[in-house]
Parts: sequence; C-alpha cells; structure tokens
Amino acid sequence: MTTLKAQVYLDTNRTIAPISPLLFGGFAEHMGRCVYEGIYDPKSPLADERGFRTDVLEALRDQAYTVIRYPGGNFLSGYNWLDGVGPKNQRPHRRELAWQSIETNQFGTNEFMEFCAAINAAPMLSVKMGTGDIQSAAALV
Repeated sequence: MTTLKAQVYLDTNRTIAPISPLLFGGFAEHMGRCVYEGIYDPKSPLADERGFRTDVLEALRDQAYTVIRYPGGNFLSGYNWLDGVGPKNQRPHRRELAWQSIETNQFGTNEFMEFCAAINAAPMLSVKMGTGDIQSAAALV
C-alpha cells in the first residue's frame, strides 16, 4: 500500500487577489456556556465591571478576530434584538425554543456591542429572514 502525502506550496511573491479581513471572523452563540459563563459571567471572580470574563476577552483578543456575528446559530430563530437593549432589569425573559431554556437577555445587543469593542472586532448583527420582517432588520441601522 502506497502512502502518498498531500503537499501545499505557497508562493508568497504572487498575489492573486486581496484577502478580505472579514474572512477572519467568528460568531457568538447562546449554546452551552459560550455566552453565559463564557463571555459573560458577572458572578465570576474573573469578571470585569461589565460582567465580561477577562480571561476570555484576553484569549479572544489573541485570536485577532476582525468581525463577530451575533447572534449566531439556532438562537437567532427566536431572538428579537430589541429584547437586548435598555436597562437589564427591564428586559423581558423569553422562552428560548432552540435551547429549551429561558433567555434572560442579560447579555443582549448592548452587551454584544461592548464585547466587540473590548476584543477589537467589528460587530455583525444578524437578522431573522425566515420569521422576521424587513422593518425589524432595517431598524438595526
């Protein structure tokens, strides 16, 4: 049996096209502990005054993301970005169907924008195209 190995050659002296910095992005999903207890955990001894985990912020800065999409994944199907703005004690709690939980909206649109600034990444806000409407999407601008 022959064991051939693939080889890749990079010609750093030849440019085909510029690479968009948006290629080096990620997304934040309310799955598991990504957001709550991951990015945002006000009860953690590692949390800053905003509730962001400083160790997580440092690790994400080291990754050098250029853009972060929010919300990512299945969470978007039930998320209304307006639920995540304004004073936290006035935000609605909603049944979250994708993860079968209650979403408190303590990490929402406002916190996402602060989070992006903290890791030096541009925010990319997602909109619901299947169950949302154009007015809700346009209001993000």
